[in-house]
Amino acid sequence: MRVIITGGTGLIGRALTRSLVDDGHEVIVLTRNPAKAAGMPASAQPVQWDARSAAGWEHLADGADAIVNLAGAGIAGDGALPQRWTAASKQLLRDSRLNAAKAVVEAVAAATQKPRLLVQASAVG
Repeated sequence: MRVIITGGTGLIGRALTRSLVDDGHEVIVLTRNPAKAAGMPASAQPVQWDARSAAGWEHLADGADAIVNLAGAGIAGDGALPQRWTAASKQLLRDSRLNAAKAVVEAVAAATQKPRLLVQASAVG
C-alpha cells in the first residue's frame, strides 16, 4: 500500500511510519519541518508541507491507498515546559488540527483516484 502520513515525525507518527515500512508499505511523511525527519526509515519519503493547504503535495493523494492525518500542534507544548491552557493555546491546538484536516480533505477532493481510507486522529504526544 502507498500511505501518506501527516504528522509522521511526531510520537505516534514515527511509530506508525516504522511499522508500515517494516511491513513493506510505501510511506510518504508530510512534515512541517524536514529536519525532524532525521532518523526516519530510509525508505520513508519526507515531503514538506505547511499543514494549512494542499498546495504543493496534493498530487501525492492521487492514487494513494490511505491517508493518516496525525498533524497538529503538540498538546504538551514545545517540550521544554508544559503547555499552559490559555484561550490562545487552545485556539492554536484547535486551528492546527482543523487546518490540517481541511488541507487533507482538499487533496482528496482534487484526486482523480481517491484514497480508499482516510484516518483522522489526535493524540497527547
